[in-house]
Amino acid sequence: MKKLLLTFVLLTAVFATVFGDNVPSEKSYPVTGKVVDADTEEPLAGAMLKVEGTNIVVGTNSKGEFTIHFGANKVYIVHVSCMGYTTRTLRVPSVGHPPLTVRMASTNTSLEEVVVTGSRCEKPLKDVPVITRVISQEEIKTVNPVDLNTLLEYTLPGIQFYYNSMSQTTTLNYQGMDSKSVLFLLDGERMSGEGADHNIDFSRINVDNIERIEVVRGAASTLYDSRAIGGVINLITKKNARPLNVQLNSRYAGSNGENYSMQVGVNRSRFSSQTSFGYRHRDTYWVKDKEGKTIERIAPDGKGLQEKGEPQDIPIYGYKIFDLGQRFRYRFSDHLNAELFGSFYSNIRPTYSGRRYHQRYEDLVVGGKAKWQINENNGFALSYTFDNYAKKDDYDLVKLVEKVYNNINHSARLYYTGTFGRHTFNAGIEGVHESLRHYMMKDTGMVSTTQFSLCAQEDWRITDNFNVVVGMRGDKGKGYNFHLTPKISALYRPFEHITFRAGYSQGYRIPTLKELYQEFNMAGIIMIYGNKDLKPEYGSQLSASVEYDHGGFNLSLSAYHNRFRNKITYEYISPGQSYNMRYVNADNVKTTGMEATLNYRMQCGLRFTAAYTYINDYNVRNGYNQSWIRPHTAKFNATYKRKIGKTTESVAFNSQWMSSITRYSYDAKANTYTRYVFDPRTICSINLRSELPRGINLGFMIDNLFNYHDKAADSDVQLPLNGISYVLTVGINLSDLFGK
Repeated sequence: MKKLLLTFVLLTAVFATVFGDNVPSEKSYPVTGKVVDADTEEPLAGAMLKVEGTNIVVGTNSKGEFTIHFGANKVYIVHVSCMGYTTRTLRVPSVGHPPLTVRMASTNTSLEEVVVTGSRCEKPLKDVPVITRVISQEEIKTVNPVDLNTLLEYTLPGIQFYYNSMSQTTTLNYQGMDSKSVLFLLDGERMSGEGADHNIDFSRINVDNIERIEVVRGAASTLYDSRAIGGVINLITKKNARPLNVQLNSRYAGSNGENYSMQVGVNRSRFSSQTSFGYRHRDTYWVKDKEGKTIERIAPDGKGLQEKGEPQDIPIYGYKIFDLGQRFRYRFSDHLNAELFGSFYSNIRPTYSGRRYHQRYEDLVVGGKAKWQINENNGFALSYTFDNYAKKDDYDLVKLVEKVYNNINHSARLYYTGTFGRHTFNAGIEGVHESLRHYMMKDTGMVSTTQFSLCAQEDWRITDNFNVVVGMRGDKGKGYNFHLTPKISALYRPFEHITFRAGYSQGYRIPTLKELYQEFNMAGIIMIYGNKDLKPEYGSQLSASVEYDHGGFNLSLSAYHNRFRNKITYEYISPGQSYNMRYVNADNVKTTGMEATLNYRMQCGLRFTAAYTYINDYNVRNGYNQSWIRPHTAKFNATYKRKIGKTTESVAFNSQWMSSITRYSYDAKANTYTRYVFDPRTICSINLRSELPRGINLGFMIDNLFNYHDKAADSDVQLPLNGISYVLTVGINLSDLFGK
């Protein structure tokens, strides 16, 4: 850790010494203007203007007005964007130009959206060779989710959440791969801590703070982490570019939860600030079965015997969450800026049945970034993040707090991005020091590790219709040899409206500290041991897709195949004698999947979105399926949006469907299988939203529209819902309300 911190301090000193002379004089060249709707001439509040080759970003106020302070007397290229409109590019001289009026035309496609996750530089979604999915701010408003889990279930094909009865939190599977193979990022930075079984604590994320989500499919993340064999999900938070922006949001659903949040943003020439605060609360509810579940026990000779169990009931424990975030940004010149950020999260859980204490989950993040845009074609980015996640047992009757879990990550990275004609080159170096104290380790001990990585990526636009991305990442973890993982992706557009994508990528995951050192007594029933002799996991993915896009119609078909070598999993230590297990490297594992998505946006304001996925993880033992994955899932959304006078009214129908699944569990002692059948599941919601003048938004939603009740006995395959709920939402932008 000391070496890592020393490296960061030295790099920061180099930046301060070498680039300090670039701090400009006070001279500034202001250019003013206004952004309006091309059809109605109404001002567009919150439109964003980015100056190419610099770090200048400004936003429009409630009247659509903006001021850009240029640092030199020359012609600049300015990109103007606004949600729901086609991005415009302008050549703007810093001197002698009258006030600008930028007219924006509405768009019927989302492919004009700019993404950054795959290449660390902005690129239109339609031109990205790596298969990428964007969940936009418009989609988030359409779903009106209570939490991140709900948002992803309604919008991301191939994702499934399960309920972990031990930790009372959720676990994830995406495209047939568990959370250890899926990397979650928050503004491009890794997240510490686990909610349950190597999953992040999903409650850390306040949906009100999310601007959009970028999902990079497969092991195609050269620039972030080799372990992301199953993909990267980058949660991008809201950034303020307006001179003043004050937003209040509330969501009330009675005992089913309430959310309140506030964002305050200031952008004054060189200085900007973003502050966020959130409070979320939900009561505990019980899921109770009216009758027991019927199972079938299959003896070693193949004979089956049906049994009907007793009715079950399980509590879904509530929460009381506070979160606070702060971000400061200062632009020293057109080409150099620095940023400081921090956040705090506290989740107070209720006292579990039979316990004398309640738990508190806490997380503290502090970090900084510096970006030096040397010129229009070359730039460096330096960052450091400290992330401290802890779980504490807080006793109810005595003043005693015990820290039973603590995961700390120090990460530092330096990246270079250069554009040379049709070539965009990225290279970087990063280091991560991780320490872990876990109640699942002997005497709640503390262990640590360090990992260093190098990466390089070349994005070559060979022709206007043919693009290739080649990347290589090298990782050196403590106790493991240096390892290289390559990737290649290609985009080919033979016709204007048809795009083909294909890719091959490899992944590499060093065992986690928990997998290496765990020694956990599970309620005196079984012991689960780590394994210090574990080998790294190796993975590879082959993927291909074809996309048709014309007007407001978009159809995409994709397929992928994953293979794993040395996949880390559990194994019974003494089958037939005990249930004790340990982590081992398993035989080769594979998954195959297909996905179809359709989007159709009509001029009248009607939009349809549909998706279907099929997943097969080949988890079969002696002819018995042991997979927890529902093989078929589908999603459907229909939204109608219309402007009536000075208001914009919308109604959205959202639905998700998952197929039934028949699963067999294996009893090592008795050498028997137990057959479970889990029913299909359909969840729907209808969301009404009214956007009133002066930044006031009102909404009413019926969630779980058809009052679907999950079974307590089936909680292993989904997060149980307990019937219909009614939701009221109110949003007020004080800046728009008072004309700021």
